[in-house]
Amino acid sequence: MDPNELQKKIVSSTNIKSAIKIIDKDLQNGKDPNQNSSEPKQIALSLKILNKEYDFYERALCSSKPIGSLKAYGYNTYQGLCKKINEDKIILVSQIKKPNSSKLKTWPKISYFGIFDGHGGEGCSEYLKDNFLQCLIKNPNFPIDIKKSLTESFEAIEDKFFKEKCSTNENCDGSGSCALTALIFDSKLYIANIGDSRAILSLNGGAKVKQLTTDHKPDNPKEFERAMKNKSKVYVDDSDEPIRDVSKLVFIKDKSEFEKHKKRKEVIIFREYPSDLAVMRTIGDAKVKKKEFGGKPGTIINTPEIFMYDLTSADDFLVLGCDGIYDDLSNQEVVNAAWYIYKNKAKEKNYDINELTQDACDMIIKYAMEKKTSDNLSCIIIGLEGLEKFLKNKMTKDKVNNNFKKDYKRAQTIK
Repeated sequence: MDPNELQKKIVSSTNIKSAIKIIDKDLQNGKDPNQNSSEPKQIALSLKILNKEYDFYERALCSSKPIGSLKAYGYNTYQGLCKKINEDKIILVSQIKKPNSSKLKTWPKISYFGIFDGHGGEGCSEYLKDNFLQCLIKNPNFPIDIKKSLTESFEAIEDKFFKEKCSTNENCDGSGSCALTALIFDSKLYIANIGDSRAILSLNGGAKVKQLTTDHKPDNPKEFERAMKNKSKVYVDDSDEPIRDVSKLVFIKDKSEFEKHKKRKEVIIFREYPSDLAVMRTIGDAKVKKKEFGGKPGTIINTPEIFMYDLTSADDFLVLGCDGIYDDLSNQEVVNAAWYIYKNKAKEKNYDINELTQDACDMIIKYAMEKKTSDNLSCIIIGLEGLEKFLKNKMTKDKVNNNFKKDYKRAQTIK
């Protein structure tokens, strides 16, 4: 179908639902809405995406009941289309138990979520999944000063990982990991980010999308500036695999050249040299960070950025995703994929917020695969007050409409 013809169909439709039906009908007949277009392929959202099967793919898991501000959650991780193993690890704790060492009389309700996107192996990401939470709750500042305890705990967990897994250069787990964690404490949300995973928030029924974190990639001006101050190098690459031939590397000399490369239209990847990493903050990577192993301290760092957000009734849901999700999906597309489930599958699920969030999580991952993303894929969706309010209003509205239809039919039978 010609793109202009598709646009005319959508414009002439009375609403978005009927437009989607038109697209779905074309897809069922084997027509690609963009087959004659030179533009990148656009994938129409459809429930068929959710039902598509992939090798080794298992359905997302979900919550069973709400806890405070946390109304529901769904989570999944998958190796993806191209990777042989899944280096991503995820963890969810709906309510952190009070440690025996705590001197607090009352322990607050705190939920914990984490995505650890590993590279160079799964040793570090697995270690973070198994050990970071215990390191955090044992910190003397937790939960009184969450920002301080998060920063100190990430530094402590890396030291612990190095001591246990990297005693010598010959016997060293050189893997590393990004880290994205979320703590929901009463009506406050705390996000700690190290690397290029991302947290985004849907507000007002999807009318607004807010990115809560920044990506710590070499193309981030602050990260690039730190690399330059540390006399490190950054180069550009046009492939997923780093270039090993140093003579072919295009090093960025200064800020003006950096800005020039940022404006390039083609897809390029910024990498740090000599690590070849496409991320500037990690946990692990001993041979990149430790001088005794040939690394250069100060360029790739373990310092998290901490973001605090006050939750309100306008907040629909939070999405935590590894970079594989956002490589081929924009923030808006991620939120749209989730809302497609909430708005179109609510009747089928009888408004069960937990199962809907489970499907929304799978929808995001499979939508990324439809866009042919090549990385591991991990996603956590956390349903908040705005989502619960939307579903309840939708249920009430549909009940009213159904009752009206029944009354109308009954009236028609009266002679």
